[in-house]
Parts: sequence; C-alpha cells; structure tokens
Amino acid sequence: MSDTIRGPVTRRKFMKHTSVLAGASLLSGAFSGPIPCWGNILPYDSTLRDRLWMWGHDAGSTDGQFNIPPGGKILPADAIDSMGIPNVCMIRWRSMPEPPFDEYVKQFSRTKRLAWSIVDGASQPYEEKKLLAFELADKLPNLVSVYLDDFFIDDAVPKKKESPANLTVADVRNLKKELDARKRRLDLSLVLYSNQLHPAIARHIHYVDVVSFWTWKATDLVNLESNFAKFRKIIPEKRTLLGIYMWDFGNSRPITIELMKHQCRLALKWFEEGKIEGMIFHCTPLCDMKLEAVEWAKSWIGEHGDCKAGA
Repeated sequence: MSDTIRGPVTRRKFMKHTSVLAGASLLSGAFSGPIPCWGNILPYDSTLRDRLWMWGHDAGSTDGQFNIPPGGKILPADAIDSMGIPNVCMIRWRSMPEPPFDEYVKQFSRTKRLAWSIVDGASQPYEEKKLLAFELADKLPNLVSVYLDDFFIDDAVPKKKESPANLTVADVRNLKKELDARKRRLDLSLVLYSNQLHPAIARHIHYVDVVSFWTWKATDLVNLESNFAKFRKIIPEKRTLLGIYMWDFGNSRPITIELMKHQCRLALKWFEEGKIEGMIFHCTPLCDMKLEAVEWAKSWIGEHGDCKAGA
C-alpha cells in the first residue's frame, strides 16, 4: 500500500494511516416557536443557543495530533459548560473512551441533549458499537441521537451505484428501521464533508434524520456559500447542523479569526432564515487551551445565543 493518503484526510483516515423524511418541512422556510427534534423528549426552543452542539472527544484525545498545542485535558461536559453550549455529540476517537461507559457518562447528567457515535474511530466492530449506544440510550433519557462519523469514503464518488461508505444503503435503511422501532426512537445523524457532494450520497442520506455539514480545510471556507448551495441541491429538505471547526484540522494549523467570523456569520444568517437547524462547534478538547478561535467563539455565542429563527 502506498504511503500517500488519497482524498481528504479525515480524523479516522489520519489515525488509520499513522497506525499502519421526518422533520424535512421545517427547513423549507423561516420558522419560529418550538421546533420538534424528532425522537427527542426535549423539543428545541426558538433560540440559537438551544440548537448549539459541541463535537465531543475524550480528554487527551488530541495529544500529538494535527499540530494542536499540548493540553486538551478538559472533559466534554466541562467543555460545553465553559462554552455556554447545552448539547454534545460524543464521538469516540482513538478508541477513547473505552467501554464500559457507566462511570464516564455520569458527567452528562446535566447535559440537555446527548448524541453517541456508532461509526467512528474506535476499535470495536459496528454491531458492538451499536449495541453499546442502544444500551446507553436505555439508561439516559437525554441521549437523543446516534452518529455516523466520517461516513463517506474519500470524495464519495461511486464506483457502481452507491457512494463508498462505512455502511451500505441497505445497512442504513435497516439501522433506521431499528431506531424507529424503539420504544423511544432515536435520531440518526451523519457527517458530510463539503468535498463529498456527489448526487449518489442522497441514497444513503434518504434514511438519515440529521446531516452535519463540514468544511475539512479552513482554506475552503471561502466556498462555503456555493458548497452549501450544492448540498441543498442534492439534499434540499433535510434537517442540517453546520459544523464549525475551531482549529484548521485539514491544514494542521490554527484557524484565523476572519474565517471564524465568516463561517459563523453565514451560520447565523442561515439559522435566522430557517435553512439550518443549528450549529456544532468542534471540539471539546480545545476548550482549555486558550486558543484565540475558541475564545472568540465563546464570546460570539454569548452575543448571539438568544437570536431566534425567523427573527
């Protein structure tokens, strides 16, 4: 195998290389008032803050990665508190944390909404990860979604009918049926990158409740508006969270404040217009490093958190 990593270097690809239509109508226009989060016993209120999430990684998981400074020892629940964000997507990266999770998840007792990954960078097979997440959901009433992280492979260009992905279309359809059949159903959420906008992705995403839309390289944020328009052309009416990186992982360097302003300005505009459901700030281990972008984001959230959709 070649030493060259082909396509975008996602978190999982980096680690692998170095180690060897529910809710759709809500997005058709401006809206106000409580917005249902299907499967969630706590519906969203109309403020931006209630629709803010953080991308959660375990304390210490960024050590030695992507030129990120030393630190990152803060636990996810403490990180979201420090940012003024009520919700967290816990994505297991570098197999952290390892099961059992009973003690680990106690930190989320005051978290409003929690998501848990079942496709991620952890070592367990998919079926085991799914079972672990379902067991957590039976214990945690605030666990409202399961996540398919780094889902599509490379640029998602299909070799046959389907875009290459970590699960087949049939797998995702069956997973959706499982989630819908639960006594308290869970959302199915999926990560999509701006370089993966091939029409074939719609076959997988048809069965998904929520898409989180990300720009891997900060230098590509200049194309955020046009890329989001391409996404909406392929996926016109799917609940969507805009991913906000606070470190330029794609280029392994700090993200500029100008680019932070650019992506947050567009996110606020699209939220107020009803084009996105909310935002996800990435990621929790950065929150105790005094990074300029993180401190700016914290102030921005404090300033804009009470903004309302349709205002």
